[in-house]
Amino acid sequence: MKQAIISDIHSNLEAFQAVLADMDAQGVDEVYCLGDLIGYGPNPKECIDLAMKPETKIKVCIMGNHDYAAIYDPSGFNTVAEKAIYWTRAQLEEARDRKKDDRLDFVSGQLKRAHREGDFLFVHGSPKNPTCEYVFKEDVRDSKMEKLFGLVPHCCFMGHTHVPGVFTCEDASNSVFPYDFLSLDQLPDYRYKIGPDKLMVNVGSVGQPRDHDPRACYVLLHDGELLEFRRVPYDLETTFRKIVDIPELDNFLGERLKQGR
Repeated sequence: MKQAIISDIHSNLEAFQAVLADMDAQGVDEVYCLGDLIGYGPNPKECIDLAMKPETKIKVCIMGNHDYAAIYDPSGFNTVAEKAIYWTRAQLEEARDRKKDDRLDFVSGQLKRAHREGDFLFVHGSPKNPTCEYVFKEDVRDSKMEKLFGLVPHCCFMGHTHVPGVFTCEDASNSVFPYDFLSLDQLPDYRYKIGPDKLMVNVGSVGQPRDHDPRACYVLLHDGELLEFRRVPYDLETTFRKIVDIPELDNFLGERLKQGR
């Protein structure tokens, strides 16, 4: 069984399509999406349409903070992100095609706050605040980690920061700092074997990576035992030009794609 876990597509159609093509080539059986289908990027309608297609194989889709903000109201967003959210909302509400209601229903009614299957938990932000809380690599020496890992059944998959990697939890009696963050350059072949210890896995971002690698990122889960981080190049220049051509989207949103930040 091969399961793909994706997150933070952010209306980047070219990246989404490239990742779906890679998943197809890898023989993926089912897909879990950890939210933020929309926001920032130029193709919110198209990305939602693609997520809704049965052939995309999305089994579960979580609500991200940008998905929530587009339907309700943005909170805690900077000016650039807020402006993009209002433009995204207008695109969804003012669409003049037969899919308009399906899109709005999908985002407002079908996205889950969190999802659990056995010992696996799927969220957008964190186990404590599934929609909005960030968990950064710098947090490994923060007291909040004990509370977060206390809410993890065995393995928690999340996105939100757009930075891929694995948070580990060792036996506190054997370590002064029981928590660690392993970045992709610390994982042989971008792979990590799931063992008995608890993990929090950030699957990175499909549509707006922030680990200084502009390629799209997602995770393959092999038979529930092996994590494989995949990096997929895509037609970034097309996405960039689309953003630049939309006055409501700040050019910075396109420029950061090229820098992977």
